[in-house]
Amino acid sequence: MLGETSGIIDTCMMPAWKSDNEVNEWFPEPWRSKRRLPAMLRNMYPAPTGIAPYGEFLDEARGPDDSFPGSDPGKIIGRMDADGVSQAVLMPQTRGPQPDIDMGTVLCAATNKWLAAQWLGKEGMQDRFLGTIRVNAEDPSAAVEEIETWAAHPKMVQIGIPLDARRPYGQRNYFPIWEAAAKYHMPVAIHSDGSASANYAPTMVGYPRKYIDFTSQESINYIHHVASFIMEGVFERLPDLKILLADGGHDMAMTLMWRMDIDFPISRHEVPWMTMPPSGYLRPHLRFRTARMEGPPPGPRRVEWLKASEAADLLVYGSNYPHWTAMHPQDVFPDLTEEQQKQVLRGNALELYAARLAQTPVRA
Repeated sequence: MLGETSGIIDTCMMPAWKSDNEVNEWFPEPWRSKRRLPAMLRNMYPAPTGIAPYGEFLDEARGPDDSFPGSDPGKIIGRMDADGVSQAVLMPQTRGPQPDIDMGTVLCAATNKWLAAQWLGKEGMQDRFLGTIRVNAEDPSAAVEEIETWAAHPKMVQIGIPLDARRPYGQRNYFPIWEAAAKYHMPVAIHSDGSASANYAPTMVGYPRKYIDFTSQESINYIHHVASFIMEGVFERLPDLKILLADGGHDMAMTLMWRMDIDFPISRHEVPWMTMPPSGYLRPHLRFRTARMEGPPPGPRRVEWLKASEAADLLVYGSNYPHWTAMHPQDVFPDLTEEQQKQVLRGNALELYAARLAQTPVRA
């Protein structure tokens, strides 16, 4: 099937700095000379892959001179060519929530400058990569300013925020960010983004002890944000806003919708702004990146789940390269029909980024 389908769009590739110190070159003073970020690999829950020191990432993705995996554009383009990917949306990481909110804002601004200069503007890369405007959701006014700064850049197609948050993203303090996203027709991508060792508790009941506890529960946090966006009326106020859950969560979406739909009739007085049951907001506003570890195993149960979960309409392909869980296009649920796979591998991304891609020709 893949040999007959050209122009796959990868909605999640993670470019990396070459080293912990490179980011400081893009900081303004006094941050450049006086402050240092936590190390990139300082993670509370390292993957037990046995590959040191980059257990969270594919060993094959290391850059020259042992630089961070994902720092070599040539290797990323090589991966894209091997997979039949024509364009990739780059999702740089920002080491999660920073205890110093100003540091988080400065880091996002530096990341955007670096991405535009080193990846989106280099010869040979312009027609392969699209970008993500990283903003600090805990600093809404600065986040809006950052969006305004980069909105005119033809290669920036979405806004990126971390999964970790002080409160669910539908709450009113965040609204100016979503308003700016809708103004510029940019989806908001929410992706797990840690490594600072100062993250908020990854579960509603605190900190798990083991990696398997962490990784099997982390994406549950997406449903809290989804419920918040719906119940707080964000989609009613911003009917064109799109949210991409960029690190899983699709396998729990329908369960959440069913639960909320059941409670909706007796709760309408609490949410009078909602004009339809919660599940009615799913398809117009929410998309989920494909994740290798989601869903039941192959077989009849998975076929039923894919149909019940509206996978063909809600999923967009994203490899998550160079993370160790990175998936190839052929890994995307072979239980789907050929036409449905085409939708997941390209069609749904074209729809998600339609307004932005109109400014940038899409490679076939």
